[in-house]
Amino acid sequence: MIIIILMKRVQPVDWSQIISQVDRMISKKHALSNVTAGAEKILHKYYKNTKVFVILSDAIDEPTGISRARSARSFVIDFASLVTKKKKTVIVNTNLPGFCKKHGITPAQRSIRSVLGTAMQYQNRVYGVLILEHVKETNAFGQKEEKIISMIAHRLATEAAYALLVEENCRLEQEKKELSLIDPLTQMPNRNFCDLVLDMEFRKAKGYTRQLSLAVVAPDNYRSINSKYGTEVGNALLVHVAATLKMNVRDTDFVGRFRGEEFMVLLPEALNEAAVNAADRVRNAFEDAPFVVKRLGRKKVTISIGVVTYPTSAESLPTLLEQADKALKRAKQVGRNQVVAL
Repeated sequence: MIIIILMKRVQPVDWSQIISQVDRMISKKHALSNVTAGAEKILHKYYKNTKVFVILSDAIDEPTGISRARSARSFVIDFASLVTKKKKTVIVNTNLPGFCKKHGITPAQRSIRSVLGTAMQYQNRVYGVLILEHVKETNAFGQKEEKIISMIAHRLATEAAYALLVEENCRLEQEKKELSLIDPLTQMPNRNFCDLVLDMEFRKAKGYTRQLSLAVVAPDNYRSINSKYGTEVGNALLVHVAATLKMNVRDTDFVGRFRGEEFMVLLPEALNEAAVNAADRVRNAFEDAPFVVKRLGRKKVTISIGVVTYPTSAESLPTLLEQADKALKRAKQVGRNQVVAL
């Protein structure tokens, strides 16, 4: 972002007053762009025949560089890049053409007689560059200007660092939120995610008078396997179930780890009969997909499935879930490796 301001000088210059005004403006915790604009308005009272450029480097994609797409003024961009590399204040009060030639940067406009640039630096990281161009006088910038502009640049850099920290925290919170919806073991949607999708799909089915089928799947004898062979084998079994389920459902179906060893398959717009047929195909697929563990070799794993459908099985979501539990329990009671629909 580049902001160009023409400023008028008022004599005498009260440096402490400028810093005080900048600090009060920053303390209001505006957005970074407003802080930058506010600082420029304050400086606007004290200069004439001077242009100010506040160039913010992209703190994420270009942490140490200045984007050339931000301005058509090549000298300003080149000079800003030079200041960024040096990480200190650079003042050119005479022979600006010679300075540009020496450092291999684009020549400045002839009207520019003096230039001052200081890095907006905080904890050894440059967040941008503050540049002043004087269009009439040589030797326009001295120690006082260097001091006040450096102090303001440091304050702007502090605000830029704070803005970046806020942005990074928001990103981490979003990642945390996304991770909280994924089961770390099976890498499939967890109970929170399942609940969200269940609620959304049930509302759609109810609102558009459509069928919605739900299948709850559980590996047979999981608890005895987990108890006998240990958690490592039990976890491997759950990963096996998750992978086999994913490979044997429609793209339009939703699969997630519902609770413990139970998984959920949601079949939008599927009639009860169609859902039962789909569940039976999944059950058969497990018979053809042996569970392989180093300690145990190849083991046959079967599953039990309970199937329910809105609105024939239940007319509310809580009741639908209760019916699904009953169907799964009954599938296990009648001999396991079964599909039971209610």
